[in-house]
Amino acid sequence: DSMSSSNMNKSSLTKAGMRSSRMNATTSRKSGMGASRKSGMNSSGAGREHPVIVRDPETQLDVTPISLLEVQPSVMMDGGGNLSPRSRESSDKLDSQSSAGFSRSGWSSDGTVTPSQKGDSDSDKDEDDEKEKNEREAADTKKRHAAVGLAQDDLPKRADLRKEITVLLAETDTWFQLDIPSTCVADDAPGLDKVKAANAAYLHTQKAKINADKYADRHVQTFNIASKNKEAQATPAQTHDVGVDVTNYEIHDAIQELRQAEENSAEVDILGTHTKKKTTTTEALTSMDAATSAKGDAAKAAEGLLQSAKFKSSLMSMERIVVQNIYHQQQMMHRNMIEPPPLDVLWSYECHLSKGRSVSCMAWNKLNPDLLAVGYGEFEFTKQGDGLVLFWSLKNPEYPQKVYKTECSVTSLAFAQKSINLLAVGLYDGTVAIYDVRKEEDKPVLQSVYNGGKHSDSVWEVRWVDKGSEKAEALVSVSSDGRVTQWSMTKGLENSDLIKLKRVSTHKKAANTKNEAFISRMASGMSIDFNPKDHSIYVVGTEEGSIHRCSVSYTEQYLDSYGGHSGPVYKVVWSPFQPTAFLSCSADWSIRLWWQESESSMLTMQSSADYVSDIQWSPTVSTIFASVTGDGYVCIWDMSISTLDPIINEKILPRRPTCIRFSPNSNVVVAGDDTGRVTVYRVSGIDDTNYTHEEQVARLDRALAAKDAETGEGGAQ
Repeated sequence: DSMSSSNMNKSSLTKAGMRSSRMNATTSRKSGMGASRKSGMNSSGAGREHPVIVRDPETQLDVTPISLLEVQPSVMMDGGGNLSPRSRESSDKLDSQSSAGFSRSGWSSDGTVTPSQKGDSDSDKDEDDEKEKNEREAADTKKRHAAVGLAQDDLPKRADLRKEITVLLAETDTWFQLDIPSTCVADDAPGLDKVKAANAAYLHTQKAKINADKYADRHVQTFNIASKNKEAQATPAQTHDVGVDVTNYEIHDAIQELRQAEENSAEVDILGTHTKKKTTTTEALTSMDAATSAKGDAAKAAEGLLQSAKFKSSLMSMERIVVQNIYHQQQMMHRNMIEPPPLDVLWSYECHLSKGRSVSCMAWNKLNPDLLAVGYGEFEFTKQGDGLVLFWSLKNPEYPQKVYKTECSVTSLAFAQKSINLLAVGLYDGTVAIYDVRKEEDKPVLQSVYNGGKHSDSVWEVRWVDKGSEKAEALVSVSSDGRVTQWSMTKGLENSDLIKLKRVSTHKKAANTKNEAFISRMASGMSIDFNPKDHSIYVVGTEEGSIHRCSVSYTEQYLDSYGGHSGPVYKVVWSPFQPTAFLSCSADWSIRLWWQESESSMLTMQSSADYVSDIQWSPTVSTIFASVTGDGYVCIWDMSISTLDPIINEKILPRRPTCIRFSPNSNVVVAGDDTGRVTVYRVSGIDDTNYTHEEQVARLDRALAAKDAETGEGGAQ
């Protein structure tokens, strides 16, 4: 009993002590909570309020961000891995609290069991839960304080915690990773004036296109291209079934031969010498044949590549690019982009093919005015040889674009006006050939033969004549055999003679003088040209100096005959603006201007004491023409300025010019000479105004009227 009473007294004392300690702890917690409420830092408010308060400057609202940082044990450590002073204090407090407290299982910190009563179990459990909750809140508060104190030396004081810190939030710079400009522009945009100007220019262009034939005003709604899967049934590849009857022995022997050949191929010497494995001379020769055939195949492949059309086209393009780097300045002057001297040499068309040959004729292509066809040949019988036709392009002055070789000298050529791919060529032996320049081969598509009306002498001029929309173009040639022949291509190359030239007496004889007896009644034709307005009328220059105006409707007589030249008439050409005027040049050193209604010349011009081999009207000005003489002069005449002397007189000796042509699209003349060179001249200082057709005719009439007035005044004086 005494033992039990003493134990009971100890138990009651222990319970009383526990209750008193619990009450003291509760009282301290309450007092701590009250104190924290007064200071604004209670345990529950520690998570809601931050030592640094961020407020909106406009609304003054608390916009303090809640820290998401969870303090790790490494954060509480210093650089050497030891606890910081603040972390030591926190750990000491936790150790003291844990050593003073009791576990929930009733065991004390020293391992002894603490007696408890059943009636107090619920209250003890509530107190333990509240204690654990308070401990967690205290630990969270310490973590937040530790996170804030990372950048500080000491924990913030209460006075510091009540201070307000103003933080200004500003917008950072904006970076655009994708910028798609809008199709609309705001009224206050800086580039509004440029957009309005571009829209106005577009509307102006659109209005200008309304009256065009190819313009159609309609609305169209476009859609995105819809992809579609399309299946096609292809024709299966052709196969062949081949059957062979063989035995097992033949298969075995064939396999053994293949294996033996593979082994010998690595060790056989081509000369038949002995190596690791012996080889026969026959096998060595077979190997030599195989190597030779392989080299031959490689050579054939290389030759095929060099002769391929694709390789030639690429090589031609590259050659043009290189040449244009050299002739860039001259080509700029050719296109009237740079102002050159009065008569400046741009370049010369020549190569090893044309060297030593004489330029006999030239013609511009009607579709491509930068393409010039040049014929090469000799005019003397003792110097005859093969002929040549070279196609020179502005893109490459160093080498021709196409080459045609003929059996004899080329004396004349002309491009067709409608079928621009056809080139007519007249030869010294009387042949008339027609080439298709689109084809690669240099063979004519049509050619005259002896039993088909071929000329018996040189063909000095060829001309294409437009027969109207219902009929195709016809080719007309004139020859020294006295025939003016028309060639038709409807069924091969058929011919019909327009007229056979006959000699006429154009010089007046004395009363008692007898007429001369002609050795031959046939006259040799030297040149021909058709009226630009009426294609049924043409003029023919002859070797005795006469010029005849003829019609395709009359095959036995002339309409008119003009006498004045005392030597062969090398060229006659109608004016492109005045259909009643034409020029002629002759071996008598003179150039004459004729009016078809008058049998005598209206104007006679002479610039040198040698024959005039060629003349050409300007395609842009009615009073300008060019001529070349045998003493080496290239002359440019302007009858509105002077009819006595040319305005440009360029001497190119020791070469002798043979023919001359104006460029159809620029102020350029090309002159061929007896050395095979075609020189390109840029002409400046002449009138290049774009006159109408009526104004061109009036300019030529005024020039002739001024000449008549000068002649009349001279006669009166």
